[in-house]
Amino acid sequence: MRTKRCGGAEILLLCAIVLSGCVLTDAHVNPGYTVQAGKKSPLSAIAPLTVAITVDDQRPQYEQDRVGNKKNNFGNITAKVISDTPPTSILYDALKAEFEASNHKVLKMEDGQADSVVKIGLKRYWSDFAMHWFDIEMMATLETDLAIFKGTGQEPLVAKPFNSNFRESRQIVLDGAFEDVLRGTLLEYVRSFSRDPHVLDALKSAAAEREKNRP
Repeated sequence: MRTKRCGGAEILLLCAIVLSGCVLTDAHVNPGYTVQAGKKSPLSAIAPLTVAITVDDQRPQYEQDRVGNKKNNFGNITAKVISDTPPTSILYDALKAEFEASNHKVLKMEDGQADSVVKIGLKRYWSDFAMHWFDIEMMATLETDLAIFKGTGQEPLVAKPFNSNFRESRQIVLDGAFEDVLRGTLLEYVRSFSRDPHVLDALKSAAAEREKNRP
């Protein structure tokens, strides 16, 4: 029995089939965050705080209407990957859920006095893919500038870039693949945030200040 080997042209044709279907139609995604039931992050070891969170959209103008692009096998953009929820709200809601699951109270800046303020500049929330010989690599990134303040203090307790990345291999890329990797990098961002020693030290300092000023 003869075995037929695929040439380069046939591989490209296969990739075109794998990426076909709705390649010309915008993909709509909702990469939300869900706290894992029964699991506590290191945030729960900090005395309860009232935390204000702000997320400012600082993405490049050409990325503000999408979180990725669909492309054909020649690399040409054919459609957008659009988040039905603004990425700033996605990140805010994810961090809010993680803080509240750890017994902290979250409010908006205009809603009252906070023990600590978490300010985030969203630089990028993006999905992409790369075609290899035997699979398609999906990837997503979440890039921010992070600053944490004590109360209404002007000097941050911590200020630094804070990013996350997520990759996975697929045989077929449908719209859900973009949502999955965007959710994956969001989960990694929150996981890293809740375990970062500089973040934890800043929040512990805010908690200590609250106890010192308690009547």
